[in-house]
Amino acid sequence: MFKNEELQKAWRDITWPKSATELHVHLGGSVPLYRLWEIAVTRGIRGLGNGYEEFIDTLKRDGDRISSLDEYLEIYDRVELIQSGPHAVRESVIIAIHRAYLDGGTLITGQGGEHSQTAPLFTISRLELRFNPLKRTGAVFLKGEHAGLYDVDRIIQAAASAIADCQLGFKGKIQTGLLFCFGRDMTHEANCALAKKVRVWNEKESCIVGLDLAGPESSNSLSDQSERKKMQEIFDLAGPNLGRTIHVGETPHVDLDTFIKTVETLEPSRVAHPIVAVRSYREKGNADGLKVLQERKITCELCVQSNLLTGAVSSLEEYGAYIDIFDEFEIPYTFSTDAPSLQVTSLASELQLLFASGGITEEQILRALQVAEKSSFLPAAS
Repeated sequence: MFKNEELQKAWRDITWPKSATELHVHLGGSVPLYRLWEIAVTRGIRGLGNGYEEFIDTLKRDGDRISSLDEYLEIYDRVELIQSGPHAVRESVIIAIHRAYLDGGTLITGQGGEHSQTAPLFTISRLELRFNPLKRTGAVFLKGEHAGLYDVDRIIQAAASAIADCQLGFKGKIQTGLLFCFGRDMTHEANCALAKKVRVWNEKESCIVGLDLAGPESSNSLSDQSERKKMQEIFDLAGPNLGRTIHVGETPHVDLDTFIKTVETLEPSRVAHPIVAVRSYREKGNADGLKVLQERKITCELCVQSNLLTGAVSSLEEYGAYIDIFDEFEIPYTFSTDAPSLQVTSLASELQLLFASGGITEEQILRALQVAEKSSFLPAAS
């Protein structure tokens, strides 16, 4: 796995912090596959295939069947259906927090994400979980266009109560916040309805800490100014007291000009997968996107394995070159797993993957972990 013996020794010699913060984790990709199977069987969900092995194989995201973000996201409708309803959301949040705490710092898990017995390099002590409550109402295929079987208020309440219970159970050893995702693949009316709900619940629950824009860029690239204005209205409607991050520039559907204008319009403090900005500089010498990130002091959320799976980045070597460019422009970045259970990965294994190829150094890893702690929307740990 390691490029050479020197890298292997250097990995062994890293002095890890006792705990780490992970910022970019989707609830839909955070429940280990064997637990998703259990939830689906218990609730009688359709479309499980011909047994456990086929179910695991179908949901697992790997390079043999995925070459784009759209293909990567295809399975989410099924996952969101399994996670629909207050009970399933509550269970999913609790499982996701346990997975992060127990396995986020380990290097080995089972094929379905079964718990590892290996000693962790570190513990995840602060976690941001993001999801779209409208896609957990039982009408995921409608993309929130119409109300589903379950009430969205009950969905949000269930997620918040799960976090409160975990706080008590873990005695404060892991702090969790919720980010709610608006959908590129949802109507303006549906996103507005969600924004109004978020504003109300933000006043009730301190665990609601941020907003996100997610979904396939092919559905709505925001290249049209009117679409950007509509999305700005949605973010503003959700309230001024929430952190903002957005998925933007991950695919060729968003060009550099659209990337820049989207960032300027929505004013996030963090962006996820800003590949177009760094690629434009590396391949064309155009630093405009990087300058926007630099001037606005925006933190970049990097997710190694998912970027490789979707074809956003072609190789670990290319990833390493991009990280060096971020350093050149003094743009802060963090590393996260994105969908750890669907990829059967962990934060520790993501870091090892990149380090073993020579793509990052110990100093870059430790600095990125510090950036994650400072850039979190969660209140500072007491």
